[in-house]
Amino acid sequence: MNLLSLLLIAMAVIVAGCVFYVAWEFSSGDFEHEAKKEPDESKESKDSPGP
Repeated sequence: MNLLSLLLIAMAVIVAGCVFYVAWEFSSGDFEHEAKKEPDESKESKDSPGP
């Protein structure tokens, strides 16, 4: 195999790994918990300095 085909295979493996990782995070539910957590923290920080 030449260098170009090895690079393409390596890039395909990296992309597949990234897609697998994102799918794993979505299926575990941690991604949704962090997304819900961030707006609550911003609301608390807005309410705290007010008084």
